[in-house]
Amino acid sequence: MSSITESFYLVLHPRPAYLIGSGRVGEAANFMAASWVTPVSEDPPRLAVAVGVDSYTYELIKRYGEFTVNVYPAEKIDVIYACGSMSGRKINKISRLGLEATRGRQVSAPILKDAIAVIECKVWQLIGSGDTALILGDVVDVYATEFFDEDHGWDFRRINIPLHNWGRGFYTVGRFVLARRARKT
Repeated sequence: MSSITESFYLVLHPRPAYLIGSGRVGEAANFMAASWVTPVSEDPPRLAVAVGVDSYTYELIKRYGEFTVNVYPAEKIDVIYACGSMSGRKINKISRLGLEATRGRQVSAPILKDAIAVIECKVWQLIGSGDTALILGDVVDVYATEFFDEDHGWDFRRINIPLHNWGRGFYTVGRFVLARRARKT
């Protein structure tokens, strides 16, 4: 095997790609593409997202103390990529990309009206980690369209979510396979 330490994180891809909403609707609002998002606790419900410390998203999350995670369908990969390729400090991504944003139900951070699921969070803790910060958020509300069922998850026969490989490359979910039950010894 060859050493790829400088690009270590790519070994963990593809990963679902999301749009992180930050700021406040009507003031300073922004969406950033992120695949470094993960649940970290069920009780209390909490997730983490890694955000660049020099980014406009990080600045807005620090200022307002809340953010949203918007699940967008695979048909919107161009929007997801664009949100990850432009700086919100220089361009109003919402107007440039024709996005319909509104405030969340429990937070004032923006959500996308056409998201297929939204997780609203209030910042619990910020942890510096080099060029990124790990933002731990308490989940205060979650809602999803009919494509998601709490007993079965996403219905990939009717909807697909994008998996970011790297750069402009994305995959979509293919087939569903159940692992064999492990034998109990």
